[in-house]
Amino acid sequence: MCKLLGEDIEFFILTNNHDWHQDEPYAVPNDQWLVQDDFKVWYTSIMTLDLVDRLMKSVQPDVVYFNGIYSPKFHALPLIRLLTKGAASKLIVAPRGMLNSNAIALKSGKKKVLLATYRLLGIASKVLFHAASEHERLATQKVFSGAQIQVVSNVPALSSIGAVSTGRPEKAFVSVARISPVKNTLALLHCFEQVTADLHLIGGYDDEDYHQACQHIIQKRQYIQWTDGMSPAELETQLSSYRFFISMTSGENFGHAIIEALAAGCPVIISDQTPWNDIEEYGAGWMLPLNNQEAWVERIRTCQEMDDASYQKHSERARSYVSSKFDQVALREQYLELFTSED
Repeated sequence: MCKLLGEDIEFFILTNNHDWHQDEPYAVPNDQWLVQDDFKVWYTSIMTLDLVDRLMKSVQPDVVYFNGIYSPKFHALPLIRLLTKGAASKLIVAPRGMLNSNAIALKSGKKKVLLATYRLLGIASKVLFHAASEHERLATQKVFSGAQIQVVSNVPALSSIGAVSTGRPEKAFVSVARISPVKNTLALLHCFEQVTADLHLIGGYDDEDYHQACQHIIQKRQYIQWTDGMSPAELETQLSSYRFFISMTSGENFGHAIIEALAAGCPVIISDQTPWNDIEEYGAGWMLPLNNQEAWVERIRTCQEMDDASYQKHSERARSYVSSKFDQVALREQYLELFTSED
């Protein structure tokens, strides 16, 4: 987003000084504005409402953009503060799939209380919601009736578009997602218990019990590998070394990893709970019913047996699919409208 709009919009990003579910801070100066490429970023060691008030006063932003909706320190408390005090800035909230029914159902008690609080404060009339897809627009409308919603696709990292394919990769299947019930990791692993096929899981976890249940299967299968996260640059390099990307997600508002895999020429096997429901029409992958495990096992086997010529066609169509979906010029205009339009 910053690269796309950097010539027109000045971005100030407030974020943690450490990665999600990690304690060790990044090796960068904390608690000050740092200039990075197309934006300024503040890596905070302690997130407080006083800090939010101070930065709001010094920056005096025209727009405050919330990248999520549930985090107490980064979303809920600052947003409630701005809703109650009558913010001079335009407020935009990007739910990032957090308003999908399956996401609300996980640890639903606290979420429902928070959503009720937002409604009580009149969020529907005070905030512009940024939905990444029509599916997310409908989910947002269901939670916040009468909400102002603008649909603009996410900005994917597509530096690999146009890269020349070097043939059939040696590695088999890769899945990039945190180990989580929302991502349906355990069900995916059950499929690979029935098929002897190499699978590399890349991503952290946020539920220790669920993680341990998955590890119980991973440790029994030598052909299943798990890596606890990977840098974006390394991931981009890795994706092109796998033949197929697989995601059994139970809900996705966009799915950056899916698009990045396609851009790398990696055909995808995905559930019917993502925005990319036309993937088979393009020959770039396969969309399968989430609750039909037999269909997933059969597709994994079919992909294992695919000959090189057929694979090459699917790989080329994967790249073409992404190229056809993302017009950077049009996307830039849509984002400018999102940020600059009057409520």
